[in-house]
Amino acid sequence: MPKISLIEPQKKNTSRFNIFLDGKFAFGISDQSLLENNLKVGKILTEDEISKILVREQLSKLTEIATNFLSFRQRSEKEVRDHLIKKIAVRENVKFNQASESPLIEKIISKLKKYSYINDLEFAKWYVESRLRSRPRGSRLLKLELRKKGISDSIIENLLSKSDKETEYAKKALQKKIKSWQNLSNLDLKKKIYQYLISKGFDFETIKEVFAIFSNKR
Repeated sequence: MPKISLIEPQKKNTSRFNIFLDGKFAFGISDQSLLENNLKVGKILTEDEISKILVREQLSKLTEIATNFLSFRQRSEKEVRDHLIKKIAVRENVKFNQASESPLIEKIISKLKKYSYINDLEFAKWYVESRLRSRPRGSRLLKLELRKKGISDSIIENLLSKSDKETEYAKKALQKKIKSWQNLSNLDLKKKIYQYLISKGFDFETIKEVFAIFSNKR
């Protein structure tokens, strides 16, 4: 059975250590894993022990990757899952669908959900509020965007079916455009408004109402 012959800190990351077994480099490990596994020079490791250490180390590293990914902004479960799969695919040199089968992913997702780092309902609320604040769009387009993020239909319907501000959002979406359309005929203005708001996911009833509002102001 292999014996630890040397433990040395990595030059580029002093919180990680390189483990040498029988004089040969075996694997890198974090300082936390080093302590948890009571690794020291002279200790004999079985193949099973090495395997468990490496799994725990990989789990720790991937959890760090996930939390770092979440530190920039809120993410949906699907976004975090896809990010982890891509990282595993690159690290292990396997295809995306193969990497998606890793049991480590479910362990990490479960842990992040337990501590509320991942919450699809809260993410969806943040996403909708952010979109409507900076780039207003209709419920139809928002629903499509949320589905691409992996948000369930039940959450989407709960958030967007109650919206009674579609007209206000549509008016806000037109604010920057309407100034340059002031000299258009009513027919051309109607075409512009309809085309633009359809592209932003607003329904025909909302668009009709908004056109009437702007038309009456002329």
